[in-house]
Amino acid sequence: MIMNHYDVLNISASASTAEIKQSYKLLAKKYHPDLNKEDTAKEDFLLIYEAYTTLSDKERKRVYDAFLRKVAA
Repeated sequence: MIMNHYDVLNISASASTAEIKQSYKLLAKKYHPDLNKEDTAKEDFLLIYEAYTTLSDKERKRVYDAFLRKVAA
């Protein structure tokens, strides 16, 4: 199963750069391993970071969106 970066950040595919950043900041703070002592906090934080680094870069986002369209077809 493919992890959808939009779902990880709880945003829509049409989210603006500001919305992506805002969602990342909220989730990163919530799941940062230094602040969250749950066993899965580190893995959750890494997923959030990966989603943000992909969606915040215009070229990487373009490639990722093309990949999602291809998989959905």
